[in-house]
Amino acid sequence: MAKKVNYPIVVRLEDICPTMDMEKFNLFRNFFDENGIKPLLCVVPDNKDPKLVKSTFNQDFWKLIRELKEDGYGIAMHGTHHLATGKSLGMISGDVPTEYAGMSYESQLKKLREGKHALAQLGLDTEVFAAPNHSYDRNTLKACKKLGLKYISDGMSKKPYMLEGVKCIPLSPSWKHHKSGLLTMCIYPGNENLDGRETIFEFLRENLVNVITFEEACRFKATGYRLAQFSERRNIRRYNRIRAKERRSEED
Repeated sequence: MAKKVNYPIVVRLEDICPTMDMEKFNLFRNFFDENGIKPLLCVVPDNKDPKLVKSTFNQDFWKLIRELKEDGYGIAMHGTHHLATGKSLGMISGDVPTEYAGMSYESQLKKLREGKHALAQLGLDTEVFAAPNHSYDRNTLKACKKLGLKYISDGMSKKPYMLEGVKCIPLSPSWKHHKSGLLTMCIYPGNENLDGRETIFEFLRENLVNVITFEEACRFKATGYRLAQFSERRNIRRYNRIRAKERRSEED
């Protein structure tokens, strides 16, 4: 049975790959281990995105991820190559660079199968998917179901919901103001400076009693998509405003 808490919080770490900044990652890992937090690791099976090359290739990376999985960390397949090939109006993210949204079902199935097989060969088979840039569509979900990816870490309702046979575990673009519903807190360890880390650590210390694992969140009862749409549409508008602001800041 899932842990009963007031405002359940799942911690999710983004862009986990062999060329990530291990020094920053270990700062988060040490904090999680000290506080008994088991985050969901969004692992890129075969990274080809130059933006995720923060250091030289870590030869011990895959061994480390297998050890963390054994220790209770969750594993999500974070794309296949994390390489956006175009833009499309995904279900959540709008017109942003995407690895999947807008492609045919057959093309997405092939790409997703490649990524899932790569993780399985590394001893990291998983039933969880997380799309880069939160950009996916119904064909993505249909392909996930076909491949046994039963859960997706995305969606913006207050409760998990079922869509195309896949259980969507929601996240939030504004975790600092989380007051109700299930929250997945997305953290980019390679991008966080000292101030950013301390803000995250402070939030988690204050809400430690509410932190659960992704596996526990998957046991929560799912609502129908029609019921979830009301809160999701509102939160999508908030998310797109935040993303647009972030893009403008990057351009400046």
